[in-house]
Amino acid sequence: MRHLRNIRIRPGTALAAAALFLALGGVSYAATTLPRNSVTTVQVKDHSLLAKDFKAGQLPRGPAGPAGAAGPAGPAGPAGPAGPGGSAAASQWILVNPNGSIAAQSGGLSITTHTTGTYIVNFGAAVDSKLILASPGVANDNAPRGEVIAGPCGGTATGETCTTGNDTSHVIVQTYNGANTALADHSFYLAVIG
Repeated sequence: MRHLRNIRIRPGTALAAAALFLALGGVSYAATTLPRNSVTTVQVKDHSLLAKDFKAGQLPRGPAGPAGAAGPAGPAGPAGPAGPGGSAAASQWILVNPNGSIAAQSGGLSITTHTTGTYIVNFGAAVDSKLILASPGVANDNAPRGEVIAGPCGGTATGETCTTGNDTSHVIVQTYNGANTALADHSFYLAVIG
């Protein structure tokens, strides 16, 4: 106690002690009386928080805004290669039933003639300089079959002389029996590419 009598309390020391007391008392008050996550509009002013102050997914999405104006049209692309009918299609194809009717096609094709195992298909434009592909089909046809051959009509160096449709816009297709010994009616695919 003797030592305490010699201590002189100066105004600056008293002010520092009071500030320390208030600061420590205020922190302990806030830490002990406010429940966790209890900050409300009383503690935070409206519009004072930013989107970055929230976790992802905490803010609801607003309504969609109006659609923007359409941008300018882009440049036209290059034209594709002309197909057999002179259109921009690069290929045409057909699936033919054994009886000579069309099961499916890319469009614009027709059957000109059908006799046993021989079909003449009209492509509507020259096909003698195009790739011609033929293969067996199964449209209404599950019977054993042999080869399928095809080529352009017209009697040219690349084509065969056909009894009907004898020009380069027609293709002759022949289908054979399972032993490849005679013509027989069978389903086939035919495509002209290029």
